Amino acid sequence: MRKAILELNSLLREAKARQVLLMLSGGSALELLDGIQMRNVGKNITITVLDERFSRDPAVNNFSQIAETEFYKKAERKGINYIDTRIHRKISLHALSRKFERGLRAWRRKYPEGKIICTQGIGEDGHTAGIIPSTENSKRFDRLFENQKHWVAGYDATRSKTEYPKRTTVTFPFLRNEVESSVAYVTGSKKRRAVKLILAKKGSLAKTPGRILREMKNTTLFVDQSL
Repeated sequence: MRKAILELNSLLREAKARQVLLMLSGGSALELLDGIQMRNVGKNITITVLDERFSRDPAVNNFSQIAETEFYKKAERKGINYIDTRIHRKISLHALSRKFERGLRAWRRKYPEGKIICTQGIGEDGHTAGIIPSTENSKRFDRLFENQKHWVAGYDATRSKTEYPKRTTVTFPFLRNEVESSVAYVTGSKKRRAVKLILAKKGSLAKTPGRILREMKNTTLFVDQSL
């Protein structure tokens, strides 16, 4: 994890003269926040999530969890901006997805030369961000996550039996074309198979969404010793 934190701090330090959209993942990737040096964080930073679990429960909602970290509280005091994906009222999953996309596009219009940095995790099933592997319909998978017109997709993955089935997440075109740098951090021996599938020469995004790391502009994958 130390090397992943060093890389994240290096990216933020190098981008201090630019506007930065820092997109954070939940799960084990949240551990990286404890190591961010606050001297690399200022008013040039906008914070949001890479994907969101559609839940009003603050223990489940990714942005709510991030907002409770010491890093976020310190960053807020330093004047950062944010694109909030917490669910404050009766809003549908697809309405939240449209709101999230509007926020991302508004940031890009305002800062056309801005840099997008993200943290990514990998699930035991090979997912990354909120993109869960397809168990049945590859056409539906492509329609959701390969649509060039959309940066965000909202969907229900109940059939996959994932723990949090209702998701809103950035799409593959966004990850390929808009994210300038990514720090991917994987921990836990149960994820060994997923990492092997990501690193394999052949494979599909539908079965292993984490393989998108191979297609992104500047991604560094860090794994812990258990892998």
